[in-house]
Amino acid sequence: MSHKNNVPRFTGAFTVNLGYKDFDFTMMFQGATGAVTYVKTFSGQIGNYLKEHADNRWTPDNPDASYPRTFNRDEEYWRSQQNTFFLKSTDYIRLKNIELGYTVPRALVSKARIQNLRIYVSGFNLLTFDKLKVFDPEGTSSTGQFYPQQRVYNVGATVTF
Repeated sequence: MSHKNNVPRFTGAFTVNLGYKDFDFTMMFQGATGAVTYVKTFSGQIGNYLKEHADNRWTPDNPDASYPRTFNRDEEYWRSQQNTFFLKSTDYIRLKNIELGYTVPRALVSKARIQNLRIYVSGFNLLTFDKLKVFDPEGTSSTGQFYPQQRVYNVGATVTF
């Protein structure tokens, strides 16, 4: 019998390395599956509600809502009794990095006493595909208090004299 927790059952990565003439291309996807998190934001007097919850909460005018009425932190009996309604999958696939490079032919750079010149553009954490949507699926916090993944873009050159 298996139980649900925040440890993925599978983590992995897939890397592509291609080269054509003086161009090179690298791309890596990473992902994980089989873990869950209990989404438990501190909403109410000390925090905001998630937009999905606020937009779809029960009110007298919206009795068929998909979320319960608003509440203050854990003051409702059903918030402190973790239930499957707030249990969300953290499965994800992320485009972790991608890089495109061009090595300038030696004949063009040798007059400047350069042995090798490679120019490149790259990016990290560009896309994440997940169902969680409200937090980083790799994060350890289910309360919304986390430092998000940074998206980074680089332009650079590698020069060998």
